[in-house]
Amino acid sequence: MTHKRRLEQVNELLREEIASLLILENTDPVLAAMTVTEVRVTPDLSFARVFVMIRRGAAGEVSEAESPAGLQHAAEKVQKLLGGRIHIKRTPRLRFEVDDTAERAERIEQLLNEVRDDWDHA
Repeated sequence: MTHKRRLEQVNELLREEIASLLILENTDPVLAAMTVTEVRVTPDLSFARVFVMIRRGAAGEVSEAESPAGLQHAAEKVQKLLGGRIHIKRTPRLRFEVDDTAERAERIEQLLNEVRDDWDHA
């Protein structure tokens, strides 16, 4: 039970520190477009999946941050900065992934509204 709690604490520590770095490193447009939603570290603390939401431009265009190269760039840059900020035995290797939960929820809501409209008009 304590191992699970320790992983949760490390997840939260990493989420807070990475989010802070994204704010502080706002001169990089790729990092500035990201918001950390969740971090999941492996039990051996060697890897961490960092889920980020990407802020889109006014026209809703896809940004460089959403590309595999943009995500890799962000992971590498944050990895370098993170090592000196956290005090754990091993800094996990980061892998950034786009969190599309909000978009999927919006799409489901849209579909449900369409079904309701069809039901009301039947």
